[in-house]
Amino acid sequence: MTDTQQENPYKLTPMLLKRFHQFKKLGDKTKMFERIIALGKKLAPFDQSKKLDENQVKGCVSLTYITGGLEDGKLSFQGESNSHLVQGLLALLIDGFTGTSPEEVLAVDPRFIEEMGLVQTLTASRANGFMNTYSMVQDIARRCLQG
Repeated sequence: MTDTQQENPYKLTPMLLKRFHQFKKLGDKTKMFERIIALGKKLAPFDQSKKLDENQVKGCVSLTYITGGLEDGKLSFQGESNSHLVQGLLALLIDGFTGTSPEEVLAVDPRFIEEMGLVQTLTASRANGFMNTYSMVQDIARRCLQG
């Protein structure tokens, strides 16, 4: 295994790798929630006309939307949730994948989510919703790759 693979075994994007290390250091559930909610507050406003059924995250207990597309060969994502916690989780993915290529998104190993400590801090329904959001991000990347 190369040094890069040891430092980044989940093939995370640079921003996701940064967040991965930040969250791994926290360990405390309360601090993790505070950090996640703070991320959500920085998310850009969502275009209300995009609140369509096809953009809604299915299986999420909160009303959550995500959209994305390619701009100059790089992905760009937008999203919104009516839950502060889910808004933060959404921001984690949006910040982590915006500005990357579809190939980079699809190369990421989703096991990073559990290793990061997020899944263990969430209720089962929130963890499921987060995984569904992650799947939607990957679906958007796949569609962009296919043209």
